[in-house]
Amino acid sequence: MSHQMEQTTQGEHDNLWTPVRRYLVERDRLFLRIRTGVRLHELIGQMIVISTLFAAAYGITVGAYAGGWQPLYNAIKFPTTLLATFLLCVLALHVLGSLVGTRLSLAQIASVVLSAIVVTTTLLASLTPALGFLMLTSPGDYSFVVLVNLIAIVACGACGARFALIAASEAQWEPPKFLARFSRFMQAWMLLYGLVGLQMLWLFRPYFRETSVFVRPSGESAFEHGWKLLLHVLHLG
Repeated sequence: MSHQMEQTTQGEHDNLWTPVRRYLVERDRLFLRIRTGVRLHELIGQMIVISTLFAAAYGITVGAYAGGWQPLYNAIKFPTTLLATFLLCVLALHVLGSLVGTRLSLAQIASVVLSAIVVTTTLLASLTPALGFLMLTSPGDYSFVVLVNLIAIVACGACGARFALIAASEAQWEPPKFLARFSRFMQAWMLLYGLVGLQMLWLFRPYFRETSVFVRPSGESAFEHGWKLLLHVLHLG
């Protein structure tokens, strides 16, 4: 075990210039680092920086469609939304996970959740050229632009959640029977996390319209608005 930890620590120093590759491709090293607790505070800080930069890049792309101050506003709002959702939900996962029986520390739980955010924001950043093309070539179809981006966010979030489920299982030394029970618990928690994240995105709107306000006052929920938007795009409402 000490040899594994030493290899992991040495590898992190050798490959700090390729953090995203470690998280997406060399994931076994990431899982080992979370499981053994090697320099987790440094890992958490690194994942927050990566997530912030990629979320800001996506926000700037979306803001370019709206114009005005929206590129700057969105570069602030998207990272803030993700990290605020993380702060709201990570403690609940730690406490409820302890009740289920996991022995993961708060830092390990935070690393698992942040790994989902890293995957989500990396995928969103990789989609920015395609999404930017769709938005810039559909300047008059606001509903279509919003729906396409909503689908992209949900799809990337689902991929991030799946990654976190794998990370949560691989980060533990528990027997398979417990891991199966904990996996079901994580799936339920990820659903809660996704709902909170969508509502948080809604609270920080607008993203796709040029406006002088940073945040618009709250009205209907994100889920009610999303349903109306889908009906409108399909010409059913």
